[in-house]
Amino acid sequence: MLSQNISRQFWRFSIPSVMAMIVSGIYLIVDGIFIGQVLGADGLAAINLAWPIMFLVTGIGLMIGVGGGALISIASGQKRPEKAHNLFSHALLLMLVLAALISLSLYYLQAAPIRWQGASGHIQVMAEHYLTIMGHGSLLVIVSCALPILVRNDNAPNVATGLMVLGALANIALDYLFIVQWNWDLKGAAYATLAAQALVFTLALAYFGSARSQLKLVNREFRFTPRYFYRIANLGLSSFFTTLYTAFITVIHNYLFLKFGSVTETGAYAIVLYISVVYYFIAEGFANGMQPLISYNYGAKRYDNVLKVLRLGFSIIIGSGIVCVVLLNSFSELSVAVFNNNDPALLDATVLGIRLHLWAMPLDGLIFTGAVVFQSLNQASRANVISVGNMLIQLPFMLLLPLMWGISGIWLVMPVSTVVLSVLVGYWLIKLRQQLRSN
Repeated sequence: MLSQNISRQFWRFSIPSVMAMIVSGIYLIVDGIFIGQVLGADGLAAINLAWPIMFLVTGIGLMIGVGGGALISIASGQKRPEKAHNLFSHALLLMLVLAALISLSLYYLQAAPIRWQGASGHIQVMAEHYLTIMGHGSLLVIVSCALPILVRNDNAPNVATGLMVLGALANIALDYLFIVQWNWDLKGAAYATLAAQALVFTLALAYFGSARSQLKLVNREFRFTPRYFYRIANLGLSSFFTTLYTAFITVIHNYLFLKFGSVTETGAYAIVLYISVVYYFIAEGFANGMQPLISYNYGAKRYDNVLKVLRLGFSIIIGSGIVCVVLLNSFSELSVAVFNNNDPALLDATVLGIRLHLWAMPLDGLIFTGAVVFQSLNQASRANVISVGNMLIQLPFMLLLPLMWGISGIWLVMPVSTVVLSVLVGYWLIKLRQQLRSN
């Protein structure tokens, strides 16, 4: 990495990552189109009730992948391959342990997480079916999130992209078969997702078992070091908190929309999440592409390269956020129509949501990327404060805004809190830039 132009390295890592995330975003959008067109507002509301729990499971995978990947890249930058191999082995073992705990927890809780959000009737039944199936496949959910990140950090970004693209395409094809052709409703969506994740899992294992991989599945020098579990989890904790934040706000929004509104507003919220995923996945793709470069160059004490990566990454992420806000407000009705099967109430509710809920997306990208940057530099405490703060800062707005402005107040909770938190994150990033320039 040190021998090549850092801007070229940025694009080499970022473009495959962004392409993979865009394909994943397209998969989610197509998934939402199938559900919206076939099952309507009820189906959209039901899957939105199950998503918070699956966000948490996904967060475990991201925690292991990002935390383990950053530590592996730092060890590689320090020319310590034996440490990198041991960290990789511990990451794999941690996936197995946490997957077993999650499966047991979901089996014990059963339908409780759906009821906690105020669901009842047909949408509760559909959401429970989806969650039960996905809970049994927790290991596949975790490894399909973590392994492509570890592949990318093994200096194989194109392979990681290929894994995510193949998984997304398989998911789209199976969604069409199970939901549209076979009428399996949300159970079909769950089976399609797990089958696609099994494909990603199998291909990732094949990569790590090949001669191309520098990290090996079988490490003859493996030494069990419990503190590596802690270091992986601690450094990746911000990624978990990011998905915990998403799960948290989804649960609260579902509850508030069902309390102050109806299934229509809950379905509209699901569509808004589907539409906004395009920008968030672009931002996440660039942030993921930045991470190994920042970690490696920081470990090698090339702080000038770290600064160049930060300038490029933040310019693109914030700029693309501004473009997305303009496009979504200009073509809001057109973007909603593909999810909506001739339901005018759902259309009106979703257009309102787009205009009130998504205007602060560029600042959300700043916050998310800031957390990734501090993870990449092994500054877990700041990354965790950003992610946890993203949840806590919304609580007073969640209590006050719905009482003041009803449905409109619910839509405004996230953007208002985003503006407040972006001030702190921006300050920390300015201080980081000054520290790196002084070294």
